[in-house]
Amino acid sequence: MGNKFLKFLRNIFEKYKIYSQITDIPSISRRYFVIGYFDGVLTIMGLIVGAHLSGEISNTLIIGAGFATALALAVSSGFGAYEAEIIEQSIKKKELERAMLCEVGGVIETAHRIAVYVSALVHAIAPLIGALIPLIPYTILPANVAYYDSLAIGFLSLFAVGFSFGKLAKTNVILAGVKFVLAGLATLIVITVLNPVH
Repeated sequence: MGNKFLKFLRNIFEKYKIYSQITDIPSISRRYFVIGYFDGVLTIMGLIVGAHLSGEISNTLIIGAGFATALALAVSSGFGAYEAEIIEQSIKKKELERAMLCEVGGVIETAHRIAVYVSALVHAIAPLIGALIPLIPYTILPANVAYYDSLAIGFLSLFAVGFSFGKLAKTNVILAGVKFVLAGLATLIVITVLNPVH
């Protein structure tokens, strides 16, 4: 039983390697993860700041609203990535067919289909993870204390995303991390200033 399972996993891994070579799944997935995670963190930080500005805060309210927002963001991001990748992978497949002067099927067609599914899954999971992390303090601390811990975790997450993005782009990772933090800070300042209940 164990050998069969290992053989099954090895077979999936070998197929994934082939699909990756055809469609560059890892590169696409990394981009979607960074973008989705950034969206998730920033969206929930905005929700948390907005809730505290309203003055009507409770752990239950923030966790409930935050979780619902995280799920909505995950579905929205996943569906958006799915639709976008169907088009992108279709274009790549047609370009390959033009270059080869024939229609392609089999493993190539499967590779493009798998790239769509993986991209959509990554773009759905990334914002969900990013959104849920800043909510953790609200599960263990009073709302007024959790607020500061949540923002600290959020900004740390933004720095981590920027750091990763800088690594992908082979640029200054510290500068990239700081840029993401500043983007988050600017967003929260705008929310604070323009919030109608403030």
